[in-house]
Amino acid sequence: MFSNVIQSVISQRDLVNHELKLIDETLHSLLRTDFFGEYYHQMLSFVLGGKRLRSILFLIIAKRFCEDGGLRPELSEKQRWTIGLIEAVHLASLIHDDIIDDNSSRRCIDACHELLGRKFSVLLGDYIFAHASKKFLRLHHEDQFIQNMFLRECSSTVLGAVLEQKLTMESSVKDCLRVTCLKTSPFFKLSCFMGAYSSSSNFQLSIKAATFGTCFGMIYQIQNDLNCYKFNDYSESEDYMQRNVTLPILLLYHSLGFNAFNIETTSQMHYETIQEKLNAIEFKSALNNLVGKYYKIIENVPAKLNLINA
Repeated sequence: MFSNVIQSVISQRDLVNHELKLIDETLHSLLRTDFFGEYYHQMLSFVLGGKRLRSILFLIIAKRFCEDGGLRPELSEKQRWTIGLIEAVHLASLIHDDIIDDNSSRRCIDACHELLGRKFSVLLGDYIFAHASKKFLRLHHEDQFIQNMFLRECSSTVLGAVLEQKLTMESSVKDCLRVTCLKTSPFFKLSCFMGAYSSSSNFQLSIKAATFGTCFGMIYQIQNDLNCYKFNDYSESEDYMQRNVTLPILLLYHSLGFNAFNIETTSQMHYETIQEKLNAIEFKSALNNLVGKYYKIIENVPAKLNLINA
């Protein structure tokens, strides 16, 4: 439903491929320490996978601000480390997420705990988070606002992960949206803000860039939740198999009075019924009324931040 917004950002990857390789090198240098030892090469496929949406947003926004200011749109070492460290703390959150959700894979690649074991992976996530956070705070030691913003967004992500574990079928849709905003949006928000702020002195536009990132993060997570029900076989949907309470499931329950988890035994027929209801006009209308405001905010940001029609 919101895939065009996401695809519009992914489609610009080719414009920043060179810079993305530099960011990957930053992650390499950050993680190539004695702590990882023999596990380093086993981690590479997990570390270097993914769409790098946060990096793409950071880079595209930074380039636009540089060009508007008459500066050369080249990635400085400080910018490279800034977004590389944001990617690192995001990576740490993914390692912990996969353990909590008991996911065996991510992006068709074995999850970190499948490669390295659960105990080591918990400590690995802790180490990456602490190590990257320390470096980020040192990198921006002269700017207390950025330091505080970084710490606030990290805290929000952890709080969102905690509150997510408390969601039930009786939770309100508002509660679910709050979890999404807290857990998924912070690093999108931080990446967009830093992309603008690191390339200009325009604080107000940087705040608008942060708002763009927050809304993009909301739409990204909601679309990702919807995509979890677009398989031909119910066993391919991890959310459904694990009875995860996501926004689509709560909307079905609160708006259409349909409890997706109301049967004891999972069946293909029941799963197909869920898919039919998710495609129903009533469901799409309820979703649009609830989430459309984020899409409108993205559409109405200043032209230099509107990446949809770039």
